[in-house]
Amino acid sequence: MIILGNLINELIFYGILYCWFILEFINAYLIPFLRNRRRKIKNKEWKSFGIFLITMYFSFFISYFFAFFSFYTRIGELPLIVFYLGIVIMIFGIFFRYWAVYTLGKYFSPVVTIYSDHKIVKSGPYRFVRHPAYGGALIAILGMGISLRSLLSVIIPFIIMLVVVNYRANLEERLLTAEIGNEYLEYKRTVKRKFIPFII
Repeated sequence: MIILGNLINELIFYGILYCWFILEFINAYLIPFLRNRRRKIKNKEWKSFGIFLITMYFSFFISYFFAFFSFYTRIGELPLIVFYLGIVIMIFGIFFRYWAVYTLGKYFSPVVTIYSDHKIVKSGPYRFVRHPAYGGALIAILGMGISLRSLLSVIIPFIIMLVVVNYRANLEERLLTAEIGNEYLEYKRTVKRKFIPFII
């Protein structure tokens, strides 16, 4: 893609993107399904999972759309140097997401799920934000938009993802409050940020 400047940049960008897809499939879907399929469930909500999945892939699509739009119209185009900043942010977002997934362990599920033995995890990235897996995805989407060198690719997909993950996070928090009660309310009072440390 000429937008990325040269072949090396393309290899870097797509290498990271495809690694993210593979990690997502294995760690966020396959492993949780195999590990949790026989566990006792107190509550499960499917609707927001479909919305989240569609929104995530739609964000990829519109990021590319606006990247081409900015490149050919020069509207919102960013200089080539920001490609490398975007790559660093993208890698950090992916790392942050899977740090959260691994820390949550057996309590992680791509579908909003409350297990019969559910406990509040307060270690790792959960010391800083209440929903770091969503936060990591937001950071990675932001980094991807910057790498694609379009201000529109940075802002619009991020806002769309933020709206959807906030809806899903609020749903999770209502379920956790209903099932666990005061312990989760105290955790919310202690950890005030939802997604990105010190920001949102």
